[in-house]
Amino acid sequence: MGFNNISEVTGFAGGIDQWTLTVDLSDPSVTMVSGDFDAVNATTGINQGDGGVTYTITSLSGNFGTYTNNFVLNAATGVFSFDIDRAAVIASGTDQVIQFQITGRSGNTSDLDTVRITLLICVARGTHIRCAQGQRRIEDLKAGDWVATMDAGLQQVRWIGSRLLSQDMLRDHPELRPVRIAVGSLGAGLPRRDLVVSPQHRILVSDWRAQLFLGQDDTLVPAKGLVNGTTVTVDTAMTEVEYFHLLFDRHQIIFTEGQPTESFHPADYTLGAIDADMRAEVLTLFPALAQDHLAYGPTAHHVCRVKEAKVIATAQASL
Repeated sequence: MGFNNISEVTGFAGGIDQWTLTVDLSDPSVTMVSGDFDAVNATTGINQGDGGVTYTITSLSGNFGTYTNNFVLNAATGVFSFDIDRAAVIASGTDQVIQFQITGRSGNTSDLDTVRITLLICVARGTHIRCAQGQRRIEDLKAGDWVATMDAGLQQVRWIGSRLLSQDMLRDHPELRPVRIAVGSLGAGLPRRDLVVSPQHRILVSDWRAQLFLGQDDTLVPAKGLVNGTTVTVDTAMTEVEYFHLLFDRHQIIFTEGQPTESFHPADYTLGAIDADMRAEVLTLFPALAQDHLAYGPTAHHVCRVKEAKVIATAQASL
């Protein structure tokens, strides 16, 4: 039949010999992955079916057995499937990449393709925020919802923005990689789950470190300033992350995974960090900011400088 190539035909991304799929586990209905390889003429692109082609799987990697179950391949049709061990992936605290190779063979002709599948848990996207109705995922919130704040009770969200950083973006701009704060690492059992935030997102520190080093009851520390290499780390494993911004009438301290952190403060540097469409939305809500970036008002609490943050991180690592 002029066989010279196999291709995945159900919608995987990629092309000849390389195929990728990203599976978002934030959807609880996602429990398995399936695909189908057919013989396809590499020159014309015409699907030639599976007659006479035999398929085999080799080189399973990426902890395939740890995060998957019941891998099945139909050697005559190229159809494959496996169950996702959702609990194992989520418990790992990070995205998992699994990979295998599939070979189609007919007589003396064969073709080998590589399949790479990312099981995406989107920890930043799934962060829980304390609201009037209890804990809610940040991606489920909308303008007008009531969120619990530390200093002003329930406050309405005025605006929500988000920014999705792809694998290529994170590779090219490692300074944008998320910071992972391990469960319980900030004291008093906080955060209650691993908390993943952007490196500039500020965390409220309210303990002896703020008092000893800064003479403050508490201080807002950029997450990157808390990195200590053990309990607070730069997450190099995540292949994609989406950062969310919550904006109120004034700067607030909110509770993310139980931990007090800041809401979005539209100062000059933060407005410059969001894209043009989001910036226009914020300026529509707060037009005075177009003339004066200080018009929004002060931060809710003291903000420490980078050098001060490093001292706090060093003290945390020594605990």
